[in-house]
Amino acid sequence: MKKSFILLLIIFISNLAYAETSSSIPLSTAELIKLLQAGGNIIYMRHGPTDHNQKDQDRHKLNNCSTQRNLSPQGRKQVQNTGNTIRRLNIPIAKVSSSPYCRCKETAELAFGKFSIEPDLHFSISKNEHESDMLGRRLHEMMINADTSSGNVVFVGHTSNLRDGMGIWPKPEGVISVFKKNNNKIIYKGMITPNAWPAPSN
Repeated sequence: MKKSFILLLIIFISNLAYAETSSSIPLSTAELIKLLQAGGNIIYMRHGPTDHNQKDQDRHKLNNCSTQRNLSPQGRKQVQNTGNTIRRLNIPIAKVSSSPYCRCKETAELAFGKFSIEPDLHFSISKNEHESDMLGRRLHEMMINADTSSGNVVFVGHTSNLRDGMGIWPKPEGVISVFKKNNNKIIYKGMITPNAWPAPSN
């Protein structure tokens, strides 16, 4: 009993060390856009809307998109619109990393063009507790080490990874969460939902 309590205490303290977020009120969409236009931020984008009639059948062979839940036609259009809006607003994008799942790779390609696959963005909810915690820590580590000097760094992934790494639950599909590095801490600044982006002016 005593050993279990000590283990839980260690895990709790450890989680505080890597999942610290800002306690301030999240910024508005307009404020977040200005922040992103200035560069130097971290974007975590959840994959676009998917076809929920499909299920992930084999989480080990992720090159086979036919056995996965993929973007719906509406999801593909929405992700393209988000990418077009980011370019229209002159938001600088540096490196883009994606989960190896097809829905994330397609989101990264449609929204940003070039991207690299990051195995540690693997869907953490499909893992056991230890592995999920490890992937959450790895996401936090990647954010800390991200080079934001030439623009905003993007991670395209799933809901649970951001929850496990930062305690933030990104909803709905296609939402982006914005973070800022400050003295080796990751500060949460807010979210922009797909429908919150400003429409083109006539």
